[in-house]
Amino acid sequence: MKRIIYILVAAITMTFTLNSCDLAETNLDPTRLSDVSLSLILPTAISQTAYNQSALQARMPGIVMQHYIGFDAQQVAYTDYVITRNEFNNYWRTGLYAGALKDCDVIIDKAVAEGQIHYEAIAKILMAYNYGMATCMFGDIPFSEALQGLDNLTPSYDSQQAVYAGIMQLLDEAITLLGQDGPAGGPGGDDLIYGGDAASWAATAHALKARFYIHTSKRDGSAYANALTEVGMAFSSLAGQPGFAYDVAQQAANPIALFGIGRPNTLNIDGRFADLMDATSDPRKDYYMEFNGADWVFHNPSNSQLHWAQNAAVIPLISFVELEFIRAEALQATGAAEAEVQAALESGIIASMEQLGIDSAAYGAYVAAQADLSGLSDSEKWQRIIEEAYSAYYGFSMLEVWNNYRRTGWPAITPSPNGSNGLNPSGGIPQRWPYPTSEEVTNNASFQAASDAQGGALMDVPTWANQ
Repeated sequence: MKRIIYILVAAITMTFTLNSCDLAETNLDPTRLSDVSLSLILPTAISQTAYNQSALQARMPGIVMQHYIGFDAQQVAYTDYVITRNEFNNYWRTGLYAGALKDCDVIIDKAVAEGQIHYEAIAKILMAYNYGMATCMFGDIPFSEALQGLDNLTPSYDSQQAVYAGIMQLLDEAITLLGQDGPAGGPGGDDLIYGGDAASWAATAHALKARFYIHTSKRDGSAYANALTEVGMAFSSLAGQPGFAYDVAQQAANPIALFGIGRPNTLNIDGRFADLMDATSDPRKDYYMEFNGADWVFHNPSNSQLHWAQNAAVIPLISFVELEFIRAEALQATGAAEAEVQAALESGIIASMEQLGIDSAAYGAYVAAQADLSGLSDSEKWQRIIEEAYSAYYGFSMLEVWNNYRRTGWPAITPSPNGSNGLNPSGGIPQRWPYPTSEEVTNNASFQAASDAQGGALMDVPTWANQ
């Protein structure tokens, strides 16, 4: 039912977009909507953002980071890094720029006109989220000239450094707005995550700032200290994280589950990930995968214990689990006492277990062993934190697993022996995704300038943040 509502809202929003041109009054069709309320646009912006996070943008890093492995069809090619410029066309055009970002842009303009500051704030958070996802995948992207429609059909690309700065500004503006009382008629049931709770959205904005500071930690000497500050102002429990609830009906189900339903036997759990979990007696294994007699699989509609592959899974946009791992890494990087780092790591692992519903009696031994940092060098402590995040983020935050790897080189996974191709000549683990064909065709001058500015923007060329 929820998905049907989203489809109706999307259709209404499209009607609004297509009919927003300045027509003479005599040409107005009284049967068509000429405006759409904020309460109808916000659910589409939220649901598209959640979909952007959980669909191909989750599976692709899951494959290259060896949570998944291709068994048939395109997934085999992805496993060998045969990732063409066609893979992200739909995401770039309809999921991102003409999708979530455009919805957010419309919300912001309408909210400013109507004085609805909390709608404006939520839209800015969602906009920052989507731009952050895109820039970490592609590097330089259209930002300052984006979303202008017919006024600029060929926007230039901003540097990744400038994009991250713009994202932080959006989040700061949102936090300021959420600290003020909003007028009557503000977000309520149309806010599919927090029901209009301003304080919860502000806490999420701080959490996202912590994430993006970590993204730029190789470039910014103050990033870790700033991340710690933001973690301290973010939500402090699993209950506070921004979870998007999918629906049991297939029309509105979790994209991970839908992939298992729609393309069965094309993508499995990588056996190396299964072996890693066996080596540490990780109690989360049965919640991530099952053995079908031949392979480890992530989806079985009759197995309700496979937590992240359920139709009605609740996927956090950013999790308390991630915040605790950010805190542990930042404490380690800023020279905190071992006990303090260990406590944060332990909290992150426990939160991961509790997020899956695992009883403490089943995870006590694992936590005691894996959170113990005694006798490890500083480098080994940092490595332990990142490797534990690798296991903890499976299923809901695999893009951040890839981000962690590109920053740190952990876990030390072995690249595919067949990984060398025209877009990834070195054959190593991809460092970015190729720009989509749609940009090469319709925005060629900007596409070419951005590619040239980034050493060709091939998949083996690190983005600015990871150089």
